[in-house]
Amino acid sequence: MTSANAGWDTPETDARVEELLAQLTIDDKISLVTGEVNWDYGFYARPLDRLGIPALQMADGPAGVRINRGDVHEGRATQLPAPIALAATWDVDAATDYATVIGVECRTTDHNVSLGPAVDIARVPIGGRTFESYGEDPLLAARTGVAFVKAVQAEGVQACAKHYAINNQEDHRSSIDAVIDERTMMELYLPPFEALVQEGQVASMMASFNRVNGTFACDNSELLTDILRDRLGFRGWIMSDYGANHSTAESANAGLDQEQPGEGFWGAKLWHAWNDGEVSEETLDEKVRRILRPLIGMGQLENRTTIEDFDAEAHHDIAQSIAERSMVLLRNDGVLPLRGVRKIALIGSDVDDVTAKGGGSSQVLPTKVVSPLAGLREAFGDDVEIVTAYGSNPITPAALLPGPDAIPASFFTAPNGDKGLHADFYTSTDFSGDPLVSRTEGAAELLLGFHNFPGFNASSARYPLLPGELNNKLSVRYTGTLTVPVTGDYEVVVTSLGSYTLSIGGVVHRSKERVSGALQTSYEPVASSGAAAGVGHAAVSGFRGSVGGGGGTADAAADLDEIVFTLEAGAPYDVVFEYATDHPAFEDNWLLGAKVRLGWNPPAGVHSPDVEAATALAREADVAIIAARSYEAEGDDRPHMGLPSGQNDLIASVLASGTPTVVVLMTGSPIDTTVWGGQPNAILQAWFPGQAQGGALANVLTGVVEPGGRLPLTVPASLADTPVASARTYPGVDGHVHYDEGVLVGYRAQDAGGLEPTYAFGHGLGYTTFAYSDLSVAAGEGDAVGTASVTITNTGDRAGSEIVQVYAGKIDAPVLTPPKQLAGYAKVSLQPGESARVEVPISRRSVSYYDVDSHDFVTPAGRVEVLVGASSRDIRLTGSVAVG
Repeated sequence: MTSANAGWDTPETDARVEELLAQLTIDDKISLVTGEVNWDYGFYARPLDRLGIPALQMADGPAGVRINRGDVHEGRATQLPAPIALAATWDVDAATDYATVIGVECRTTDHNVSLGPAVDIARVPIGGRTFESYGEDPLLAARTGVAFVKAVQAEGVQACAKHYAINNQEDHRSSIDAVIDERTMMELYLPPFEALVQEGQVASMMASFNRVNGTFACDNSELLTDILRDRLGFRGWIMSDYGANHSTAESANAGLDQEQPGEGFWGAKLWHAWNDGEVSEETLDEKVRRILRPLIGMGQLENRTTIEDFDAEAHHDIAQSIAERSMVLLRNDGVLPLRGVRKIALIGSDVDDVTAKGGGSSQVLPTKVVSPLAGLREAFGDDVEIVTAYGSNPITPAALLPGPDAIPASFFTAPNGDKGLHADFYTSTDFSGDPLVSRTEGAAELLLGFHNFPGFNASSARYPLLPGELNNKLSVRYTGTLTVPVTGDYEVVVTSLGSYTLSIGGVVHRSKERVSGALQTSYEPVASSGAAAGVGHAAVSGFRGSVGGGGGTADAAADLDEIVFTLEAGAPYDVVFEYATDHPAFEDNWLLGAKVRLGWNPPAGVHSPDVEAATALAREADVAIIAARSYEAEGDDRPHMGLPSGQNDLIASVLASGTPTVVVLMTGSPIDTTVWGGQPNAILQAWFPGQAQGGALANVLTGVVEPGGRLPLTVPASLADTPVASARTYPGVDGHVHYDEGVLVGYRAQDAGGLEPTYAFGHGLGYTTFAYSDLSVAAGEGDAVGTASVTITNTGDRAGSEIVQVYAGKIDAPVLTPPKQLAGYAKVSLQPGESARVEVPISRRSVSYYDVDSHDFVTPAGRVEVLVGASSRDIRLTGSVAVG
């Protein structure tokens, strides 16, 4: 077939490729296709200097340029809003601006490949990398991704689409087998990759960790060759994710072009496979051609990347503009925009920094920091008093552990009188030697290993990170006293992978060795250790045993033990909590780190002193603004759809104060907003808003700009309304996750099931209102089966923008199809009273289905309803179009 990659794939390019290829030895070829561990770049392939072939120097890039080298701009680049925020703009111009920043900063920080965009569909609301995605709809993901790729590559930097393919969860990501039918794969999950190839001319792809229908993605010839190359026409190159390759000849012959990092299964092993005839030289030649083609066609041999200055201030302004355009106003009773306030209570774990961001390889060290507090103080000046409170423990990766939140620090007193527990950390599993670290910890909870790698941890800034020597092997002893405000039964829950001993008021609970896979536990009441007079003695009752939880390998799930302690108000109870990473799983997996939490379910109405203090501040203010955040990162999915670290309790308490309250959600995926005992006056979905978040947030809250975003994914009322409802469909059973829901994901599933989401796909309010009128639908041709034309009028008293969404109704097909699908959209900005005629092409795919017999898309003949509105559930006008 004719290549779609005309931007860099030309006959002239192919001729130069063959000239170079003829000069390569077999060692050169294997060097070019084998990545190398190079901590200056992460992903890297060495140069061939004698032939003028540069090194492939790659930067993690979905949310900005991750710079590993500290001598390059001090490792700093523009920390853009998370990719899910970009998708929430529904604006290809915003995607162009976003990716231009990445392209320029890659080029000026000596990177010639940007590892992005990530166009995996957000299948479940708790996916760990949802924040790196463009949401749940393939059309929105495709349009955003195509604009991203074009803009990056316009700067002479290769884009790399990831993670190919069917990579929709982090739970057991290195081993899970995604069992999916052909139609679902082709209709829902692969269209964004198809668009990036055929419309964006993407230069490279990254094969994912997981299996697909029994075969690892890097070994999967159906994915890599039959679909991507033969069907979609991809002529660029495919690298493995870091460590995702599991074979030599199998992956080489399946269509993988480069292994990252080196000397895993390729390198010398690939040479021997060639020498033994298991991999032909022609197969190696084709890999080299694919790698050289964009290097030559994009001019990267002549125009080398360099280290030079970029316009950091201009890029900061772009980051702020995109953050403003991405924020989604979910709810507003009129409290926003803020007017006439004299005192604001600003509450949240990260209000004085910008550490509300996704964790893992997409983290970026910012060039500049504008916190919510700094932004609001700049906006209001001296006329408005802003008082602050954290209201909760710092947010850390431990939020990803199963079980209830950690006991808040403000219930504990360390031996030195500080709030919290004293902790001694040892680099052994038996408390031998001297502690490596001794300090006061706010809470007894840890999730180390992969999540604590340098630059991967997105903890609140006020939590000092632990050194890497503790990542995989440690023992820790926490000591202090616990004081509760209400007499009653407190259900203490220990989440752990490894052994522990817990003593509260002289009552000891110990974990024992696993016997036949079951964790044996015991209780041992002992005499008080002789602490200060008046120390309480706890009574203990009740136990539910251990249950699986957490992510990682099949034998590395955390266990939950529940113990009920009867505690008296005001009595200080001695606490000693010891934990060690002595589970066998730690010996085989250096990525695995400590998993432990001392949590609880206290009696109803018990709030921590930090929550009480924050609520007191709110009670005296004109308005309370709570900036709540989640912890999300690659490597683990979230354990639930709630906020971690006591933030739900914080919000509920502030709401009960009666002060008008605005909740700002700094998260990368849906949050359950129904658990607060009431609704805030306004809810603003701000995503992870990047380094300019303070200025963007201030402008939106004060009405300098509108909250311009619309939801790129559904906020379901319950996880029971999603594939999470069944272990078979998430996270999987016996290593297999079954995509039984087929194409009914997100709003498609909500519509088909007659479900009522908390907030619908496409939803978003503004500070003005719009009327829709005079819909007409004209016939189309080719990829557009029609065009919907509608008049949009700004009926409010201020300028604003609207995302006009067009959905195609149910088609007459012999297979189950969604009640409606996004067919197109357009953004329009209008002054008060102004009207505009908006035309939106209706995509053919939205009125088609994939036929597994013909292995192609089919458009059934007939009339299809056309629905036009402000969200998937806010349909204003309907029409129809003849298709076939």
